[in-house]
Amino acid sequence: MITLSNVLFKWHSQQTTPTINIAQLQIDQGEHVFLHGPSGCGKSTLLSLLAGVATPNKGTIELLGKAINQLSNSQRDRFRADHIGYIFQNFNLLSYLSPIENVTLGCQFSTSRKHHALQNNATISAEASRLLTALGLTGSLQHQAVGELSIGQQQRVAAARAFIGSPEIIIADEPTSALDTQNRQAFVKLLFEQATATNSTLVFVSHDETLRSLFKRSIDLVELQGGRHATT
Repeated sequence: MITLSNVLFKWHSQQTTPTINIAQLQIDQGEHVFLHGPSGCGKSTLLSLLAGVATPNKGTIELLGKAINQLSNSQRDRFRADHIGYIFQNFNLLSYLSPIENVTLGCQFSTSRKHHALQNNATISAEASRLLTALGLTGSLQHQAVGELSIGQQQRVAAARAFIGSPEIIIADEPTSALDTQNRQAFVKLLFEQATATNSTLVFVSHDETLRSLFKRSIDLVELQGGRHATT
């Protein structure tokens, strides 16, 4: 599902230590992986590379058997829209839209994800409602402005938007940082349930080591890079 080979990335040529220097990394389909490390070690940069927002200076990044670093900018944008669901740390929701309207945005840029969503329900809105309900946001909450919801409720909207249309890869960037420990663990378990239902690969990034035990596989980014602390 995800393979990195000899990947090197620097934000600028004057960097003495690369931000990312990974000899080999493989993540299989359906795996739930906890990627961790201290602040500044390159976690967000690695996610940008996986999502095709940035491209490595050297090496190859393959997703679903395709070397995304060899694609054009527009091709990477299309690949990301079709195959990757992204849960941002600050959620990136439109506060004046309802949860259902925010979730359906996940299909507006991808015919492929729209098609998958319509295989599960008669309409995109109905599928959005189903996902929100599965993630614990029910009833009238699905129809009020997102800006009126609590942080925990907004978090569920962001997750539903990532999962709609069953993308093969879900990337979660510090999505629990605003929650207390109990609610963090409950949210992670909800993510597991949805990822398992769609056989999606989940890459969950956090500096919160208390969540590590919930995952069958964890990756220390500093260790992965031979103990080098990245420069960002």
